Amino acid sequence: MRFEIRKYEPEDRDQVRWICCETGFMGEPVEAYFFGREIFADVWTQYWTDFEPESCFVAEVDGKVIGYLLGCLDTARQERIFQTQIMLKIQLKALTSSFFFHKKNWRFFFQVYRSYRRGEFNEPKNQLYSDYPAHLHTNIAPEEFRGKGIGKALLLAYLEYLKAHKSKGVHLVTTSRNRLALNLYYQTGFKNLFRTPLTCYDHILSEPLEKITLSLRLNY
Repeated sequence: MRFEIRKYEPEDRDQVRWICCETGFMGEPVEAYFFGREIFADVWTQYWTDFEPESCFVAEVDGKVIGYLLGCLDTARQERIFQTQIMLKIQLKALTSSFFFHKKNWRFFFQVYRSYRRGEFNEPKNQLYSDYPAHLHTNIAPEEFRGKGIGKALLLAYLEYLKAHKSKGVHLVTTSRNRLALNLYYQTGFKNLFRTPLTCYDHILSEPLEKITLSLRLNY
């Protein structure tokens, strides 16, 4: 399969948001557990496309974007901007739509709260962001384009970008269900940094799930 890897451009925004929602449940459409594509896409793409597009890459096949890698150089900065400039707008959008009328969303919020109380999100962020300040997340859709080397090409392009910017390390968060991507990350040199049970999807999954934080130190 012939494909092109290039830097993200503003006209890619709608397609990136579509891919985000089509893969929002570990490679499957987000509707498996969540209602509200606009809000979901705001949470998982808006910072990267609107505030740090220079750190993002897309993959094209026949002129159509079928995959992306959204990255950032400083995760602490990304979280500050999300909280101060994005989160309030998302909350307002939710309040002025039918978002809170869907039982599916309330069930997921309860599940996330329960996971939080169980300590499933308790990674030492200060250490993580200091040692591995950059991060990435990447998705490809439709499914027919996965396993074709596109994800690897996106990842390698991003790692070259990080090296050009003298980043000392990068991290990502995925799950034990994402086996195809995990194999790629391990082959590229990523190591397990944290591995914890994740129970916020157990109302729709029968298999046990783990949240895996991977890291890669960049040497020059």
